[in-house]
This record gives sequence, C-alpha cells and structure tokens, in this order.
Amino acid sequence: MSSNIDLALLRVLKYRNNFEKVARYIPKAAMSSSTNAIVQDFKRWYDANEEPAIDFGSFRSLFFTSYHKNLKEDKIEFYNKLLTRVAEKDEPEAVVKNMVNNLLELKCATKAANLIDQYNEDEEIDIVRALLELAKETEAAMQRSTQFECATFDDSTIAEGLDDDTGYDWPLPCLNKHYRKIQPGDCTIVAARPGQGKTTFLCQLNHHLVKQMPLNKSILWFNNESRRQKIMSRQIQTAIGLTDEECKKMFKEGTLKEAYQKEMGRLDRVKVFDIHGRDFRYIEDIIEAEGVENIGAVVFDMLDKVKMPMAANMREDQRLEELYSWGRELGVTGGFPTFPSSQVSLEGAGLMFPQQHMLKDSKTGKQGACDNILMIGHSDDPTLKLYRGISLPKEKCKRAGQEHLLEDSILFNQDIGRYIEQSY
Repeated sequence: MSSNIDLALLRVLKYRNNFEKVARYIPKAAMSSSTNAIVQDFKRWYDANEEPAIDFGSFRSLFFTSYHKNLKEDKIEFYNKLLTRVAEKDEPEAVVKNMVNNLLELKCATKAANLIDQYNEDEEIDIVRALLELAKETEAAMQRSTQFECATFDDSTIAEGLDDDTGYDWPLPCLNKHYRKIQPGDCTIVAARPGQGKTTFLCQLNHHLVKQMPLNKSILWFNNESRRQKIMSRQIQTAIGLTDEECKKMFKEGTLKEAYQKEMGRLDRVKVFDIHGRDFRYIEDIIEAEGVENIGAVVFDMLDKVKMPMAANMREDQRLEELYSWGRELGVTGGFPTFPSSQVSLEGAGLMFPQQHMLKDSKTGKQGACDNILMIGHSDDPTLKLYRGISLPKEKCKRAGQEHLLEDSILFNQDIGRYIEQSY
C-alpha cells in the first residue's frame, strides 16, 4: 500500500462510524507496520472510549506512554509527525466512499501475487481456479460494499428489530441473564483446554438451538479435529441426556433413532462434515450446496487448521485473524451465527476463568475477528473437578444493567454430555 493511501486510510478511520465500516476490509499483510500499529491502537482506543472520533490529545498520550512506551527516539519523531498529518486534515467524501473498494482491490492484488508465487514455486495449486475464485469473491464483496454500506433512518439498527430478545437463547440460564440472545452474524469463539468439555458444550448448544429454529434449518459442523462419527455419538448422547450404556441399550432395542428425532426434529438437524486437510473453498462449496436459507448456525471445530492462501511472511496471529475474519464474514453474509472452537493455551491450564489473550497461538488475532469469546475453564482443585467456569472475557452482547458473568457453579456431567446449573 502506498504511503498516500496509508495516510488516507488513517484519516478515514479516525471517525468511529468509518472505522466500524472499513476496518474489517483492511488487508493487513499489504500494509506498512506503522499503519498496522495505528489501526490496532485506534481499535483499542475506541473499545475504551465512547467518543465518535479519535481525540488525538488523549490518543497520542496513550500511544507513547502505554501502547508503545519503548519506542526509540527516531520512531517517536516519525509517529508524532504521522499522527499530526492524520489529525490535521479530513479526506473528501468521495475518498471515504471508495475506500472499501480500494482496500478490496489491494487485498485481491496481494492474494493474487501470493498465488502466483506459490504456482511458480511448484506448489500444488489450481492456479486458474484459484485466480477466478479470487476475482469472483472480490467482485461480490465490492458490490456488497457499494450497495449496503450506507444506512439511513428507515434501516437503522433501532428499526430493524434486533433487540436483546430477538434471536436464539443460550443453552444456560446464567448466559441468558447476563447477555442478549444469539443473533444472525454473531461470531462466538468457544474455547477450552483439551479434554475439558468443549465438544460437549457445542453439542448442548446445538441441541438447544435447533429447538428454536424453523424445521428446515440445520446446523453445519465442520470437523477438523475428531472423527465425525465420534462427534455425532456425543451429539446424540447430549440430546437424549443418557449415559453411554443407556444409549447402547436403546440402540439395541431400536428406540434410539426415534428418541433422537423427537429431540432434534429431524435426524439431520446437525450435519457433521469432515474437513481434515481441506481448504476454505471446500467449506464454501458445502454452504452453497446446503443453501444459506437452510442453515441455522455453523460450528467450526478447530478453524485454525483450515487451509487458506496467505502471505509467506505472515505471522501466525495475522494468519488466524484472516481465517477467523473469513469465517465471521460467512455468517454475516449468510445470516447465521458461527461458533469457531479454539484451544486455550497452556497459560490458561487450571484456571476457572482464562483471559481472552490465552487463546492458543493468538494474543490479538482471533480476538479481533469475533464478537464474543466464551471460555470454559477448569480447576486443578480435586474438589472442583466436576465443575467448569463459564465466562465471556470478550463480548458485544451484555444486557444493559447486567454485570459480566463469572459463574463457578456449572456442573459438567460428562456421563450424559451436559452442563447443568445447580443454582444461580
């Protein structure tokens, strides 16, 4: 990205309404490190303040004393001059309107160059299909941004009907008390240490969601970690709420299928697709084949492992942010909530309430590409081994007047595959 476009972008983003519209389209791999730093810090400032525009006096102080307190003298001078240039002038309205499309074009050019490099290095890639798909995706995104980035009085969020009680209930009463309902386009990362109940929570979530969905809608589970048969076995057990032995007995008696269908409405309300070794286009093909009108929600079980063309020098947190942004965009454009799963890093082992920076392989990447992070914590205390801590260290859905949830009385009944609130 040329320095002129860098400067124009920062001038556009210094207004909150522009930042909310434009920031998700920024191709970070194609930007300078200084622009990336300021964009990230704009977000930090907006998250902590409610003002409609960056207060450069406040922002400049935080930038040098908190965000980047170890800068060398030459870097301090550089950033001081850059921030002054950003603050002193606004971009014309025509630049603001065209900024999204300019960024999409730049992202397309960067990805195309990466694809060509991979092809020239004899990597296994269908270069023609990849470039055609890239052009198609970019064109569609540019059309969407041209047609739908503007909001007027009649289509404001106040009038669209998505209040706190519109959408799907959460599977636990404590979540419903503190947070609004799950709405189309919401992206909620569900995270836990290995073997601590992540799959069970997702199965219970699915069971709870399908009871609220029209009968034509299914939940798609993209499995990149276990065997699909194993996941379906857990889904059946969670829906029915019985032990393995009781489920096996029902299977032998021929009553298991009927019991599951009664709970879920249809036998295929949850469809588990193995995507081991597959790329993002494979997932898009499945969604297209199912039809977005028939999709109620999507679970990405270990989205981290999905293959997607990336710049060769991209850091892991940047790669994950690109990947999670893509998954989130699928939900926004398709009109369904998404639930990518993630592991909690070793830093969060034994903690009932891990913090959001404890997502595996990501201090900021995944966190910036989701709406909510639901942490499932556990304790090494033997007296608490049957309990899990449920918390949302990042959320955009807290009900007005409610405190953030810190709940330590969720019983994890692994034998029947359910989380049970004993008291609240």
